[in-house]
Amino acid sequence: MLKTIAPAEMKRVENQVMECTPVTGEQLMQRAARHVADAVDRLIRSQKAYVLCICGTGNNGGDGMAAMRMLAQADPSFQGECWVLPGKLSADAVRELDRLRRTNVVIRMIEEKLPPVPEKVGCVIDALFGTGLCRNLEGMALACVRLIKRLDAPVVAVDIPSGLNGLDGRVMGEAVRADHTITFHRPKPGLYLGQGLDYAGEITIADIGILPEMDDADGFLVLQKQDLSAFLPKRARVSHKGNYGRVLLRAGSRGMAGAAAIAATAALRTGAGLVTVACPDEVMDIVQVICPCATCIPLPDDVEQAWQILQDALSRCDAVGAGCGLGKSAWAAELLKRLIKEDRPMVLDADALNLLAQEKITAPGAFITPHPAEAARLLGCDTASIVADVPAAALRLGEMYRTVLKGACSVLCADGKMAINPFGTPAMAKGGSGDALTGVMAALLAGRAVGTYAMDDLSLMQTACALHGLAGEAAQQQYGQRGVLATDLCERLGMDFTEKPNISKGTNDEQPTFEQRSVTVIVEHKKGMRDEKDRSLVYRHNCGYVQEVLEHQNEWQDACILGVDGVVEWFEGDVAAICSDGERELWIVAPQQLRLTPDEIRRETAWLGQWTSIRCL
Repeated sequence: MLKTIAPAEMKRVENQVMECTPVTGEQLMQRAARHVADAVDRLIRSQKAYVLCICGTGNNGGDGMAAMRMLAQADPSFQGECWVLPGKLSADAVRELDRLRRTNVVIRMIEEKLPPVPEKVGCVIDALFGTGLCRNLEGMALACVRLIKRLDAPVVAVDIPSGLNGLDGRVMGEAVRADHTITFHRPKPGLYLGQGLDYAGEITIADIGILPEMDDADGFLVLQKQDLSAFLPKRARVSHKGNYGRVLLRAGSRGMAGAAAIAATAALRTGAGLVTVACPDEVMDIVQVICPCATCIPLPDDVEQAWQILQDALSRCDAVGAGCGLGKSAWAAELLKRLIKEDRPMVLDADALNLLAQEKITAPGAFITPHPAEAARLLGCDTASIVADVPAAALRLGEMYRTVLKGACSVLCADGKMAINPFGTPAMAKGGSGDALTGVMAALLAGRAVGTYAMDDLSLMQTACALHGLAGEAAQQQYGQRGVLATDLCERLGMDFTEKPNISKGTNDEQPTFEQRSVTVIVEHKKGMRDEKDRSLVYRHNCGYVQEVLEHQNEWQDACILGVDGVVEWFEGDVAAICSDGERELWIVAPQQLRLTPDEIRRETAWLGQWTSIRCL
């Protein structure tokens, strides 16, 4: 589980590290720059592209200069130039500029106008401003941002795209649109909030060696995909539908039967053992045709008769979902008023939220999933106020409800704790997606009620949003951003996003299997060391063996560490790939966030042998 860190807190933590440990600011900068250089190298390696790095006068600029130096030192054929904004450089930036002058990188100090743009720029490093920027860009800085926008080249942003507010994701006048953002230590909230997701591109969180015990900063929780396995345990072989919860959905009305069916399908796909839809008699047949695996209870027009039927259904359910296609009739409102007084785990959405606002009633303790307009109605303000400060709005709603304030990056609040959901896609911006989320949450609430899941309220909402968003991402892979329907999303809710690679060794059935992706490598051959037997062989990377894992020949499993600069004694990371030459296997172990392609692995390990197969995990 990640946590964001506000820019001011990041600065405080860095100062704390430098004051209380032997780690220096220079060391932090070199580690940060190494990650930037590696990201750029992966982009340009195949075509040897020309790199333009545009640097500010502060330490963000120093990071960019150091990255350019590393790229030039690693490859004599590297070509690039570094532009530096006018003004007084920080001490770290002065040092890095001096070091950069000893390489073949062209350095241009910006004065009254921008230097001539190099031909065929293949990559841009945005090192203008870091997370501390809190004012609109102007002058030469603004001109540089506009130039970067015009260049047809991928952009790597150092820590945050210049012009994007690190705290709330506001664009301060104009900002760089990055393809990749390499952010350091912990993600900054502005990368997710506001316009952050549109400007940050692919976000990589780079470890710069700040130990957890030196970081006491709070922040938004950010669930990662691998965290899901802790919240969604595998099912016991001996089980029945009652083990996974019974969901009652009060949903559907004339013209809105699909909303009820989508919510029911999502609940079933998420794992609820039984789903019952209580809906008007006139739409029951439609709901059952669309979702035949759910049962339906037809509700008559008479409120008292309908309530008696609902009460009976409530006595047999473990969680309730209400609001999807509910309608705003007086009949629906009266049933909702009675329903929210019942002692059941409950999630409310859509028309249920509108009825709460319209009738001036509350449902303390319920889970709610409003979009900004619904949140505005609940809080008695305009939608613009909600959008201007989504975390503040979620916190206000969280005083009474367990809240998922939906958006491109939903903000979650329960019991004063907050989280943001990084999963999802613009393909989900379509009618019915919210109904699916209601079904997902209702299923998890029901499962928790019967003891299948052990999650607190915030973790449950994080898990629901993650499953929902990951299903949307999976649907987009097949149908594209424009073509995804809520029903496509529901179909992919059944995918197991928690599975980790099952890495087995050898063909002997008695050999142990290793089912965890995270491993510890004990380094025997350090980077730069000559092999004791073959003195012509110099190790380009740290190599060793994976502790506690045996090959079929009863030898410890060989491993090579990629994506780590410098010499290490041991390393804990993820198995990124398995290489084989037909006789032996080599595990490639890398930092958690690093994703490698087979071509990259083949190039980086060619000195170790020629692989007949490379299986990336």
